Amino acid sequence: MPEGWAWCRFGELFYHTTGKALKKSNNKGSLRKYITTSNLYWNKFDFTEVREMYFTDDELDKCTIKKGDLVLCNGGDVGRAAIWNFDEDICYQNHVSRLRPKIIGINNKLYLYLLMFYKEQGMLNGKGVGITSLSANDLLSGLFPLPPINEQVQIVIKIENIFSQIDYIDENKSDLQTAIKQTKSKILDLAIHGKLVPQDQNDEPAEELLKRIATSDNRPYKKFEVEEPFDIPESWTWCTGNDLFNSMTSKKPEGETFKYIDIDAIDNKKHCVIEPKTLAVSEAPSRASRELNNGDVLFSLVRPYLENIALIEEKNSDCIASTGFYVCKPRSFVFSKFLFYLMTSEYVIKGLNQFMKGDNSPSISSDDIKNWLYPLPPLTEQLRIVSKIEELFKNMDEILQNLSI
Repeated sequence: MPEGWAWCRFGELFYHTTGKALKKSNNKGSLRKYITTSNLYWNKFDFTEVREMYFTDDELDKCTIKKGDLVLCNGGDVGRAAIWNFDEDICYQNHVSRLRPKIIGINNKLYLYLLMFYKEQGMLNGKGVGITSLSANDLLSGLFPLPPINEQVQIVIKIENIFSQIDYIDENKSDLQTAIKQTKSKILDLAIHGKLVPQDQNDEPAEELLKRIATSDNRPYKKFEVEEPFDIPESWTWCTGNDLFNSMTSKKPEGETFKYIDIDAIDNKKHCVIEPKTLAVSEAPSRASRELNNGDVLFSLVRPYLENIALIEEKNSDCIASTGFYVCKPRSFVFSKFLFYLMTSEYVIKGLNQFMKGDNSPSISSDDIKNWLYPLPPLTEQLRIVSKIEELFKNMDEILQNLSI
């Protein structure tokens, strides 16, 4: 407890009264509007349905809520509370409690927020089976902190500033999601242009790497002459998919069951495999024939604008994929995660979309992917690029996660 604060029983701070019970025999006095638990929510009131019942003049003082009163549910969702900030007085039923400070120097808003906190922490609970209720004794015997009045005011201001920021974020979540998606796209764009991480003169240039690999494979190397789609660093080179990918391989389902990846198994927002289907081999679709290995990248040939793209991790490397995918199998000089980010870049997706044909299920062909031009950095730079992308993406994902988006 900070210096200058004190622990107090709630009953030492507030007068507590409950409203009038609703009875069929109640027909004396005048009809007046009243609130019950269905009208009272955290920090607000709902006036969609406001009922009336009879109150006598003698009952009005005990059963009337005035501006500034702290109002609390003692039945139903017990502890739910709000401050009555309206000029018009109103009556209340017995499942609602009215709380008024006993002493000068009590900020009702602070205790509204403390009630919220106690409820959130499981420290404000009712008793009973089915319909719970909070007794006056249980509420009034609860321990609550009492700060100095000036500090109460500062605490309330701070809380409401934070709540205001949270409300603003909630109202603009969609814009934030869009901004982060656009930022991720920009990061990938910088990455494939060679502008995300600095080049290292000690890296083996990509073209020299291709020459060395061609020599080790006993095949001639021919420099790829092409009009470059955009400028890339001197140590990079342009390649087609034929240069980057190993050939796809086929695999037939065997045994009793097998794991199958079709379009439905892909999360096209997170670009990952959600859950492969387990099918009986006897019911295997004819399209189930693409063999997969750890590090392959699936790229949907059907409606590529939907971005059904995923990196195959070890846990799914024993699956069989649909022929609706092109399986990008990276060669030894291509880091699989770099290839994955390359294939999810706007340059590749929009570039391949232009080749779509067909009306019902517009598709591209395997040749469209194999003949497309891809920028290739040195292998060591690929590793640095992936590391930087993942660092930045992690930061943005944490923002969304912290906001529960």
